[in-house]
Amino acid sequence: MTRARTIWRVLTKKRGSPLWDGVVRGTGVVGLIALYPAARWPDVAAFAGFVCLTLALNGPLSPVLPAAYEPVLMVMGRVYSPVLVALLGILAILYIELLNYHLYRLALRHRRLDKFRESRLVSATVKLFKRSPFFCVWLAAWSPLPYWTVRLLAPIAGYPVGKYLVATFLGRGPRLWFFAALGGFVPISTAVLAVFTIVMVLVGVGGAAIVRRVRARRLSPQPAGAGL
Repeated sequence: MTRARTIWRVLTKKRGSPLWDGVVRGTGVVGLIALYPAARWPDVAAFAGFVCLTLALNGPLSPVLPAAYEPVLMVMGRVYSPVLVALLGILAILYIELLNYHLYRLALRHRRLDKFRESRLVSATVKLFKRSPFFCVWLAAWSPLPYWTVRLLAPIAGYPVGKYLVATFLGRGPRLWFFAALGGFVPISTAVLAVFTIVMVLVGVGGAAIVRRVRARRLSPQPAGAGL
């Protein structure tokens, strides 16, 4: 009973923010499902790793990792069918975007963000977004435009999550296929692409950690006489 309770506590313990918790749990589920098939078919291990990377690179840190995912698609597209790579990638992205939508909506409803939601810039942007929300999500999903903008605007504007995911699918799906197919034509070695992805992740994580530390110092109370 004691071991069972310990295992249960470990499995149910929250891991960071709700979004990170969803990323960790989704990655864990993928790993568990892939254990047996990966032992019999090595390719399944590569697909499971790809899905886990997709979840991580399209999760909370995606705004600071603007070019880390495309090299992964190129590498996978050199080994496997670009259509299969795009299909697995879009399924993982739809899962993480479903989490993003609901958790961003909850976070943006907090009282501390009232001024942000009611600001002129946000109000004007939301009004513009509401003119053609499906087109805006679809356009940001496949184009170089920052996707995190519609990730924020959709829940603020109350855009239905089903339509949001459909627009994401129609935009992201062809984009994933394009970069996976492009991997076979780009004259860059797989090692260089892998190193580039690792460097981008390290830069993004390091930058996010520095920003978080600076904010923590600003918010922490200063001892008496610190400014003297």
